[in-house]
Amino acid sequence: MKNTAIPLIGVSCLLLAGCTGSVGKVRTAINQAPDWYDQRRVEIRGEGYPHIIDVPEIEKGEEPGQTLEASKARSDVLRADFEANARAVPPADVAAEIASLRETIQRGFAGFQAEADFLTEEEIEAIRSAFDVPRVTKGLKAASR
Repeated sequence: MKNTAIPLIGVSCLLLAGCTGSVGKVRTAINQAPDWYDQRRVEIRGEGYPHIIDVPEIEKGEEPGQTLEASKARSDVLRADFEANARAVPPADVAAEIASLRETIQRGFAGFQAEADFLTEEEIEAIRSAFDVPRVTKGLKAASR
């Protein structure tokens, strides 16, 4: 009992001393808080907000939509400047460029040369017709039935 009582009393004294010092530090920090701290505390508490019944009155000349025409005119000017810029013109055939890039990347991943010349559809058809032997193709078709 003697062995456990001394450490417990020591720990209790240390905790009490630490808490006493920290409470003072917290008070000092609160007193030295910046100006926005009090405003934020009031906001968190939900104080200072208008009630639904307190509808603000709009003064003459400040109605919503007064600046829409000026904003539209400015937007039109900016759009015209953008469209007149040479960098804003899209390439002529975007879809073909994307397809070409996709093919090049696929070839690279497959281990082929990136720019390889393959047969066209006409060349493929000519090779097929050269190897089209009726007795062989007819025999294959009959066997598959």
